[in-house]
Amino acid sequence: MATTFDAVVQATVAFLRTYVLPYLVILAIALGTTAFGLELARRSKKGSVKRALKGELRMNVKITKRIVEYADAQLSGDTSVAPMPRYRTAAFMNYVSEGLLDSVPRRIAEELERIYLDMVSVNEAGRRQEELAFGPAAAFPNAHTLRLENLTYARDTAHNIIEPYQDRLSDVKL
Repeated sequence: MATTFDAVVQATVAFLRTYVLPYLVILAIALGTTAFGLELARRSKKGSVKRALKGELRMNVKITKRIVEYADAQLSGDTSVAPMPRYRTAAFMNYVSEGLLDSVPRRIAEELERIYLDMVSVNEAGRRQEELAFGPAAAFPNAHTLRLENLTYARDTAHNIIEPYQDRLSDVKL
């Protein structure tokens, strides 16, 4: 004769067989599919961040040439009024925030950091020179001299420091 305990065990086993086991397979498939989808999304985002940085590096090569041309024209007495071209840095910041800078060799990571710090410095020099040319600081007696110093700094940094790095980094695999 079956005891109450045996009846409870049999009822539990029947319940598990009927209601739980079939859904465990479905749950495992759902979790596997979700994990696979998340991995694909991560790889896709990683790829798009890398493509954006490569595009930004190509764009910044053109901007370097434009900055040098702009500074040469301004230093040679061009009186046209136009803002100085600015380097793009958003894709690099996104690359760093995604943690991808750690995936490249240390030497390349250091060069990327160095070139982008120089780009930010040139952008800041451009902002200062515009302030000295068009802003309230233009009224200072030495504004023209400071503006020419900023333009010289921006030109020399773009041509002598950033451009050689850009040439080396053009073939780098990110």
